[in-house]
Amino acid sequence: MMETSMKSILVLENSNYKKILKQIILTRKRLLAWVFLFAMTLICQIGFSFSNDLRSNGYSLIPAPQQVKITGINVIVDQSWKVNVGNGGTELSYNGLVKGAESLLNLSFNGSGSKEIILAVSNDLLDKLVTDRELAKQGYKLEIAADRIVIIGNSEIGLYYGVQSLLQLLRPLRNGKFTLPEGTITDWPDLQLRMAHWDTKHHQDRIETLKRYLDQSAYFKINAIAYEIEDKYEYPSHPIIGAPGAFTKEEMQELSAYALEKYIQFIPVIQSPAHMAYVLKHEEFAHLRADGMNYQVCLCDDEAIELIFDMYQDVIDATPGMDYFYVSTDELYYAGTCGKCKKEYNDVNRSQAWVDFANMAYDWLKKRNRIMLSWIEYPLLQSDLKKLPSGLIGPIRDEEPKDWIDDMKKAGIKQFAYSSMQGNEMLFPNYFPTFFRGREIKGRLEDASKTVPKTLKNEADLIGTFAAAWGDAGLHNETFWLGWVTVNQYAWSIEQPVLEQSTADFMDTFYGYGSPDLVEAYVLLEEGARYYEGLWDHVISKERGPGYGSSRGKGIGVDRFDITLTLPPLPSEGDLVMFPEFKEKYEDKIKKAKELKVSNDRLIAMLQNALTSVKRNRYNIEVLLSLAYLERHTINTVLNLAKVEDQLLEAASARLDFAKGVSQLFEAYKMVDEMIEEEKVMWENFVTVWEKSQFPKCRSVNGRDFVHVFDDVKDHFADRRLGLEYMMAPFERMDLEGWQKQLSSIIQSYAKAKNVPIKASEIERLEH
Repeated sequence: MMETSMKSILVLENSNYKKILKQIILTRKRLLAWVFLFAMTLICQIGFSFSNDLRSNGYSLIPAPQQVKITGINVIVDQSWKVNVGNGGTELSYNGLVKGAESLLNLSFNGSGSKEIILAVSNDLLDKLVTDRELAKQGYKLEIAADRIVIIGNSEIGLYYGVQSLLQLLRPLRNGKFTLPEGTITDWPDLQLRMAHWDTKHHQDRIETLKRYLDQSAYFKINAIAYEIEDKYEYPSHPIIGAPGAFTKEEMQELSAYALEKYIQFIPVIQSPAHMAYVLKHEEFAHLRADGMNYQVCLCDDEAIELIFDMYQDVIDATPGMDYFYVSTDELYYAGTCGKCKKEYNDVNRSQAWVDFANMAYDWLKKRNRIMLSWIEYPLLQSDLKKLPSGLIGPIRDEEPKDWIDDMKKAGIKQFAYSSMQGNEMLFPNYFPTFFRGREIKGRLEDASKTVPKTLKNEADLIGTFAAAWGDAGLHNETFWLGWVTVNQYAWSIEQPVLEQSTADFMDTFYGYGSPDLVEAYVLLEEGARYYEGLWDHVISKERGPGYGSSRGKGIGVDRFDITLTLPPLPSEGDLVMFPEFKEKYEDKIKKAKELKVSNDRLIAMLQNALTSVKRNRYNIEVLLSLAYLERHTINTVLNLAKVEDQLLEAASARLDFAKGVSQLFEAYKMVDEMIEEEKVMWENFVTVWEKSQFPKCRSVNGRDFVHVFDDVKDHFADRRLGLEYMMAPFERMDLEGWQKQLSSIIQSYAKAKNVPIKASEIERLEH
């Protein structure tokens, strides 16, 4: 989909830090310099970054509130306090406070004394501060005194958000006591709709996982989830579309009701008319393919349109109570490409075909009381914006030209600011400054912190934000929380606080006060992920043929590539002659692996410590740790293959010392054995961790097998294997076990020819 271009310039309020950041490049030392800079910036700027001085008094609240007035005195809170529902207070907010305190803090409010927390609603609370009624509804005031805490919402929603703020602020002491800052917080959002994006195209989360994600979203005041469902729903009207084990209508309704209890819009995103391989791969829909490819339906076929609307209706039935519906219209490169289309396929007619579908979908949804969101993008021509329906909502990126935004506004199209926390990088997002695919970038967090101000500078009519996290590369959703929350932060209170404080506040609120500082762990994970991604050779694919085309047209950019490494050459069987190739070819990558080995050891030690010491979200640490061990395996593979080549060269140099030659060959064989065993153990643990929150990928259920057919246009990393093994595919293609079998044959043949005896146990090992 829309992948934000990393053009933001990192800006800090202090010019000295600008100079420092400009010097950061992507070696390990300079990446770690970001961590040092993070701490120094936080120390020097916290006092004057904006009016909120919560953090300087030891408290974290994210998103940061609009107004804070605290005395510097701490209020002690414990289980002797009670909760009372005052005027307009709701059971949802009461349960949110009581259950939230128990689950997050192990704190029970069951006192009978005079100390109390009062929950109330006052509809005129923010009349003098906020003119937009929709924004005011989400506002609240939190008054904290020694024996009385009052949370007043401007509506039920505002009260609920005030409760979440109180839960974040409660800082634990010993003996079950907590502190709060005495004073008043008055708060409301700057933007109405704050969306996080869940993309499930290549995995399916468990129901309990999604409910936990909804809990966490509400905790950070995220109020909309764009849920990209693809084949993870049963689609009663066309059940073949739903993957084995897809969510039922009842399960989706359960999730929708759970979201509404937390004032979250659970917005279905249905990929159509393009990105439809999950539908068109089935032979019963083959006649609806545009130009015979499974990426897109024929827009000139009434049956294809009827199929799409059947799917929409199925999902509307599964998400009652929601106001919005996300019609993808994403990357509709070939709109109008179909033998049934009468108009010539060109830029103008392609754009018009896009417009016609968007208008048709808008009218259809309006009759069903759903507001349509849509990707408004290429191949739509700017001149056709005026043809779109007023009331449509679409995205804008921070580099969007002002005239495009002006034309959207003239058409009556509201916008949401688009930030991507994941595009197609592997293993872990590019949160921090790094070197990615040939260029330096400032990092996705920096981009997110500047997106809203940049779009507003171009006079956008913003209704909210969209924190994208695409599933193309198959990252775990647990890696996205920092990104989702950062985008939400700068939708709630634009341009405040500084990014470094926002990141620190996230660490406190997500993992709990007093948890280990994990900023460095995130930086090191990113560094290891970029090494993993940049390590491989790209060779023309042997696994799949050329694609149909790309955004540039049919037949353009169609080559597919496999990623792998070339193993060290095997010595000749007769005299063990060989020449060094692996170490010469991968000299720079071996050198980098040696550097990363040290930092990866530190990373794993940090995460192992965090696993037992974080106050909450330990599963998140398990996922991060699984990635750290995969990165370690990658590093070890490179270093060990270099050692294997050295041993083979030692064998070749033994010349007439045949026994030594055999010994060196056998040492190389044993090292490969160890590499294979390390991979096995690492991978078993990896899958165990990931499948705690996800179902096995592409599973079979009740005798029904998953139908796997490659997309004719897209070639997603996570789609290259049925299971999670897409991450191991580069290693698999090396065929280390096959290489080892060849080495075994050489050892036995050479030893026999040179009359070098081999122990029975060693022969058994070689023949195993």
